[in-house]
Amino acid sequence: MENKNLKNKAVAYCRVSSKEQEETGYSLPAQEKLLVEYANRKDFNLIKVFPVAESASGEKQRKIFNEMMDYMKKKNINILLCEKVDRLTRNLKEAVVINDWIEAETERQVHFVKQNLVIHRNAKSDEKFRWDIEIVLAKKYISNLSEEVKKGQKEKIAQGWLPSRPPMGYRTIGEKGHKTHVLDEKVAPFIKKTFEMYASGNYSMKAIVELLYKEGFRSRNGYKLAKNRMEAILKEPFYYGAIPWNGQIIPDGKHEPIITKEMYDKVQDIRLGRKTPHFNRHSFIFSKLFKCQECECTITAEIQKGIIYYHCNHYKNCSQKRYTPEEKIEEKLVGVFEFFKSITKKEAEEIKTKIKKNHAEEIKYKENALKSLNERYTSLQGRLDRLYDDRLDQKITNDFWEKKNKEITEEQKQIQDQITKIKSEEAKYFEIWLNIIDLAFRAKEIYAKRSPAEKRLLLSHIFSNLMLNDKEALYKLKKPVEVLARRVQERIDREKTFEPKNTLPGKVKSIISSKNNSLLQTWDDVRIEILLNK
Repeated sequence: MENKNLKNKAVAYCRVSSKEQEETGYSLPAQEKLLVEYANRKDFNLIKVFPVAESASGEKQRKIFNEMMDYMKKKNINILLCEKVDRLTRNLKEAVVINDWIEAETERQVHFVKQNLVIHRNAKSDEKFRWDIEIVLAKKYISNLSEEVKKGQKEKIAQGWLPSRPPMGYRTIGEKGHKTHVLDEKVAPFIKKTFEMYASGNYSMKAIVELLYKEGFRSRNGYKLAKNRMEAILKEPFYYGAIPWNGQIIPDGKHEPIITKEMYDKVQDIRLGRKTPHFNRHSFIFSKLFKCQECECTITAEIQKGIIYYHCNHYKNCSQKRYTPEEKIEEKLVGVFEFFKSITKKEAEEIKTKIKKNHAEEIKYKENALKSLNERYTSLQGRLDRLYDDRLDQKITNDFWEKKNKEITEEQKQIQDQITKIKSEEAKYFEIWLNIIDLAFRAKEIYAKRSPAEKRLLLSHIFSNLMLNDKEALYKLKKPVEVLARRVQERIDREKTFEPKNTLPGKVKSIISSKNNSLLQTWDDVRIEILLNK
């Protein structure tokens, strides 16, 4: 491009006028070709071209413009080439910068090739007047374009769609003017798991980043997500079906949610309540599960010569000085799993049948409630559609439309929250049954394959009031587990097949020995506690 035989040095500035021109690759090369040919005809030494894509942010465009101005001053370049005025400047601030640059030196010139306009300090008044008019028209074009964009965005939101690029977990489909967002099947499961892990309270932000990275979760550029990026995901309301826009949260977007509003709220409670567990270099199995029986202080863990020990923190006066190996505690707790093996499939089916029977009327009531809520939601949607048609036909004002649209969508959101809550509560009974039965047949196997964090979660569903006293692990079973143990023991006692003392660990048998009611007789009293324990 550079011709050292030419005396007059120049630079060129190119800017596309639309996103479509940038994508087709037409406008920028065409402008550059035009300016190169013009420079050759005028014997200008074209040193450099500064291209600006329309998709570049305002900050990026200003940066390139300022770089060009600094470059011309540093290299003592007095000629600037551009296709048209509206390619060079689209606001009064940039126009002032160009004008000051021109007025500073007599030799400085700006050539607008397509408009056959050359501006310099000694240009005629008609030429300068034309320059001023073109600046105003360029500014008007930008203002009008911004207005049209905002109008289009508002319409897109009214239709229930986000008018910009969606967050991770979604991809955009459709043609211009009809683009929508659908789930990204590869990424959405990671987003859902992120919320589930954080909501469990067993993982810090850093722990989630590390674990999901190992499982294949990457940023759009293929890198490990930073901790603050993961936090941004957990704060994103788009994932439960809302549309965040200009500082507002618009409910009931038409895109498919990845999580429920209930899950989102739970995560925010943990995040804002500073209840997140710290990510430690060592993840101990019984961390935060045990307390000292004597002083009720937290039991802490530490490693000595490769062995993990647990001991009292001694925040209060306490005589417990001994250190307990992790292996000893685990051996005792895992031994409790043995009684699960005695549960038969018939007993499991009886439990399932009893749950269904106890909740038959409740389930019927909920079915009727869901039917009523769905009918109300459909009725509201019909009203919303009619109002939208009236708005398009200009039968109602835009203010009236916005007011009624807000009222109806808020009621629809309340209905959806009620539906989600009812379905969630109904599912809990059967989730509990499946969890308990799954443990019943594979408890020891499940435990052996779990990570320390997952083991803590499993143990928290089985044991309550875990205590450490004089190197001895003490515990109580949670109510559902206790009831199952009692049921199994009663059946064994009736069959007289095994000696009770050899069937269940001593501690389990001592816990249930005073109980005489069968599982099916006491299930009504227990199911509420199951939900609480869950």
